[in-house]
Amino acid sequence: MYLIKLRPDQLVKAVSENTPVIISAGSIEYHGPHLPIGTDFLIADSIIEAVEKRIPNGCVVAPPLPFSSTMNWAGSSADGDIDFSPEALYIYAREIFAQLVSVGFKRIYVLQHHQGPEGVPSLTLRKAAAEVLRNTTKAWGHSWGRKDPDDLPNPDIFALIRIAYLDTFSDFPGQVPVGHGGKGETQLIMAGYPETVDMNMLAAWESKLPEWLLDADQATYEEGKRWLDLCINGWVKELSDKT
Repeated sequence: MYLIKLRPDQLVKAVSENTPVIISAGSIEYHGPHLPIGTDFLIADSIIEAVEKRIPNGCVVAPPLPFSSTMNWAGSSADGDIDFSPEALYIYAREIFAQLVSVGFKRIYVLQHHQGPEGVPSLTLRKAAAEVLRNTTKAWGHSWGRKDPDDLPNPDIFALIRIAYLDTFSDFPGQVPVGHGGKGETQLIMAGYPETVDMNMLAAWESKLPEWLLDADQATYEEGKRWLDLCINGWVKELSDKT
């Protein structure tokens, strides 16, 4: 279910059933001539779209966070690179998290795909989540850690807001292969949004490709779908187990 499509009675029901909220986050930046500039966001969003359909008791999909800091690493504004201020993202994300908590949600997940789990966007979102977490517990007064967890407004307070990655909840060893615009991201986009990929554009730029794009032509839909499904399965398990 999508947050912006819920009626008030449906929203109250979702909160009462401790339904998880999930938000996709990424960036708008240059990923090579063959991929859309929204590659990071689209990969995250493709996982969330699939997860929303498979959670037995439902999840609430909140509006996405498609902009974050790119530091113009791969290209310029002329290439579609939007270097969004970390401070702006921090303030915006903090307000979103705070309002979702105010509504009553107790399980908020952000699927962030850009610069990896320790990049600027993840750190920015974690800072926003940390402030909301602290402000939430300050309202409980002092010494709340001495109380029975079941007597607290939210017994699982440290899981209130989770900033996670594509494969955070997956069971396979290692990490899903990504790489900026290369084979990893190209095959994930092929599997999620195949209509946005044009490999002919890659061939036309062959002599000008940076090193990080040299393996992009090895991407296949089949391999991309396999990795995407593994990520989706991990998220479905995480959100279903605690529903």
